[in-house]
Amino acid sequence: MLILYQSVKYFEIFFYFCDMPRVKLFDETQALGQALDLFWEKGYEATSLGDLTKKMGIGKGSFYDTFGSKRKLFDKCLSTYQASSFEVLEGIFSRKGDPLDTIKALFDLHTNMMLKDTGSRGCFIANSTTELADDEKVQAFLEEHNQVMRAKFVKLLAGSLWADQSEVYADLILTHFTGISVMSKFIKDPERFRQANEVFLKVFE
Repeated sequence: MLILYQSVKYFEIFFYFCDMPRVKLFDETQALGQALDLFWEKGYEATSLGDLTKKMGIGKGSFYDTFGSKRKLFDKCLSTYQASSFEVLEGIFSRKGDPLDTIKALFDLHTNMMLKDTGSRGCFIANSTTELADDEKVQAFLEEHNQVMRAKFVKLLAGSLWADQSEVYADLILTHFTGISVMSKFIKDPERFRQANEVFLKVFE
């Protein structure tokens, strides 16, 4: 009877722990940030599952259980990077004043951030645009991102001298903004960018 009782208790304990929700033994937010850094550095195709689990410090089981797949993780990294970028952008746009001062502040900040990147990684979203140009899902994300960015600049210029052609100016700003992201990967001369930004702003005069 004692043996039977012990066996019953064993199975009760076993099923109890089986029914318990799994507790993650790692920081999901930190792991996501590490994955983003790796995708940003190497690109999507060159980053293997082994690279990711090693960088994130987790096993394959935990990886699939939390993130689903390499592609789902990449998509989440893109969204995370986008949210962070929008947060910075809103911080600059929240300042009241001349729209040109806001645009100048944005270019100065973006240029400094790109030039401080010793790894010459550029912009994660701009890189993804180049690498995954034929991927329909990524392209849909990038097109939506572009439209949101464009709308923010159009709103910034509303009520200004450039309001009538705000969409054209918004496209112009985005083109220059993206150009900084790409060129900063191989040009590290702050003065060249300073002069280019200065001349660009003369378009609004």
